[in-house]
Amino acid sequence: MIYIEYGLDFDNNKYGFGKSTEIENPDGSEYRTKEKIKLKHKSYYVRIWILKTVIVISSTGIHLTHKKRYNLKLIFGICGERKE
Repeated sequence: MIYIEYGLDFDNNKYGFGKSTEIENPDGSEYRTKEKIKLKHKSYYVRIWILKTVIVISSTGIHLTHKKRYNLKLIFGICGERKE
């Protein structure tokens, strides 16, 4: 699965705002890349991470999780597979 995210993200963007692309391998490992990837999109989502609480709003519903570390993110994301 490939996730392309745009927005406020201090983990992956030096100045806060930007784009991040994460590729998740079938074995569960993942990595980030700067390459341009064309996606066959499956879903869109919004992720809001305030302190230790993460809220994800997507086509599959609303999901609430808690993390061990503090962060601040406001992300719009696209999830999908690589377009051949």
